[in-house]
Amino acid sequence: MLDFIENIDAEISMFINGLHCGMLDFLMFHITRLYCSCVVYTVVILAFVAIKKQQCRKDVLLLVLAAIIVGVVIAAVIKPSVARLRPCNTAELQNIIHLVKGYCEKSFSFMSSHAATSFTVATFVHASLRNKYVSIMIFLWAFVYSYSRIYLGVHFFGDVLCGALFGILCGKITWNLHILLFNKKLSAKRCIIIDKALNKR
Repeated sequence: MLDFIENIDAEISMFINGLHCGMLDFLMFHITRLYCSCVVYTVVILAFVAIKKQQCRKDVLLLVLAAIIVGVVIAAVIKPSVARLRPCNTAELQNIIHLVKGYCEKSFSFMSSHAATSFTVATFVHASLRNKYVSIMIFLWAFVYSYSRIYLGVHFFGDVLCGALFGILCGKITWNLHILLFNKKLSAKRCIIIDKALNKR
């Protein structure tokens, strides 16, 4: 069963990797780089400042800490434990994978920290700012940023999917932690609702 899932995962990944052209090679290669993330995160911080003004410091601090913790957990715990090779380092795929400028990474593949951190940020930003346009833009960026990892052959589809789901979960946990720590009114309302539900039983 596991072999079947891995084969399907590899086929989907190679299909996406095979949808290449010169323009996409250029875009995906630069989108996946660290400097692109720095630009996006700077814009996110500016959005917090513009929308939440003086209340943005706690949000930004908690968001940055969450993204760092997610990245460290994946790099130091999950990837070494699973020890799955990246597509670009998998011998069976060497003759069919399309690499852009020979770009590959030596670390393990599962799960994608790029996908996890970007969707952690996107989920928290959506919950915190409650701005439709900002939410659309940040989730679109998270999707394209994650897609670039499959396109470039440095992650399997399953690595990115699990990373995205893990990121959404971490983003929700971070937002709930934010409520408990900084939003006492909303936290109190939730406690009242829970108490009423328990009393009805």
